[in-house]
Amino acid sequence: MAWSGVDGDVTRTEIETALGMLKQLEPLWANGQDNVLSTGYLGQAAHDAGLLYEVTGDIRALDVSIQVADNILALQNANTPGGGVTIWTGAKDSVWPPGNLNPPEGQLVYAGCEQGLIVGNMVQAANYILKSPCLWNKVPPVFQGPTVFNESATYYDRALAYIKAADDTYESFFFRFLDSNLSIIQPNDPRWDLTGDSRKSGTPMPWNRRMLVLHGYIQLAIAHESPAVFDAKKTALYDTIVKRNVMDFLMALNEKKSVVNGKMTFNWDYSAGEEGHTEESQGIHAFYDVLGSWRAWQRNSAVFGLSNYIGYTFANTFENTISLGNGSFAGLVTGDSSKKAYTVNQLYAGWSFYALWLPEWFKTVAEANVASGFQGRTWLAIPLLWTKHAVAINDMTFWSGLFSSGFGVVVGTESTSSRGSSASGVHSASPRVAATPATAALASLVLLAAAILLQAM
Repeated sequence: MAWSGVDGDVTRTEIETALGMLKQLEPLWANGQDNVLSTGYLGQAAHDAGLLYEVTGDIRALDVSIQVADNILALQNANTPGGGVTIWTGAKDSVWPPGNLNPPEGQLVYAGCEQGLIVGNMVQAANYILKSPCLWNKVPPVFQGPTVFNESATYYDRALAYIKAADDTYESFFFRFLDSNLSIIQPNDPRWDLTGDSRKSGTPMPWNRRMLVLHGYIQLAIAHESPAVFDAKKTALYDTIVKRNVMDFLMALNEKKSVVNGKMTFNWDYSAGEEGHTEESQGIHAFYDVLGSWRAWQRNSAVFGLSNYIGYTFANTFENTISLGNGSFAGLVTGDSSKKAYTVNQLYAGWSFYALWLPEWFKTVAEANVASGFQGRTWLAIPLLWTKHAVAINDMTFWSGLFSSGFGVVVGTESTSSRGSSASGVHSASPRVAATPATAALASLVLLAAAILLQAM
């Protein structure tokens, strides 16, 4: 991807070269091939294409998210040959088994936290569609890769199918991952210990893994605010679960604070109660901790207790502890590194979102990633465009997420897409919120959700 520097808004060259990166993606034709649909290249592409759509309103970016969502739905267990495989639960649950589909005797087929990220990636595409009514009756291009849809299926048809499939996963599978307080745990089931997972049954789920599960809850909460699949009880329940686990994380953060260079900073462990097992900032672990917190902040900062103080403290931690200067970053959130958690010269570009609270942090991440090279990896590049645009327009509505609620619609999207071709006339301006539901309906839902959330405290 071309890069025009940290100053100013995104350029046409940056947009077109980012789209070029996304067009190079190969589909996935079967399960059992690791985390391609979650933290791997297709999962990252779904997220990054969505960010590009938020910046540009360009349907070509949205179509990448939808292509990945089609791929995900086609590989949901029931849609695969033989109706899928039996997983550790003893059933052919609506999941996407990432590991060995034929494990050796004495082991069971694994499916766990990554299912939440897969579901979230699929439902986020649905939410983009539902808030872009100019697309509803249109038919997207023919995509490479597996699909369950016929050639006349519209964007709207797809959105409803994605959400239905996602609800099935969360209702039939993820209830096993909640304790009596709605905190997310490793399933308290002896069969879990036969999956080969490193975390024992009944123990707290590590923070980064929880955030993967919360992504699906957040996206489904958004979806069920939409008139198309409105369900106030589901939205309230899913928001309650998100709040419980965000509060768990915030409690852990507040236990380990320190002042670095005159700034309050956080450090934290890999999982609740694991003193000394410091979280790793290189790789995906701490990244998903902070990305999950960011997504929850966009969804509802007040309800989830994610104040500006939390944002500032995170950003100060990144700039004053994790960043070592000269484009390098510590392997651990304490500012230290180890043989396993080694110093790195790039970060997942989503770390840059916290520039909302500390603008210089954007420059720190962007310049490091550019210097080390994107090398075709969308997750190092495209989120930088989102942050660059957010900084340039300085619009809190954009920062806080145009698609973090299911209410209303968004305009400014390309509406000329037709069967067999992507749009050629594209918009560089951001979409803007155009309509809201009746005030009474909104107020009643807020009151219902607030009552349930208060009961969960």
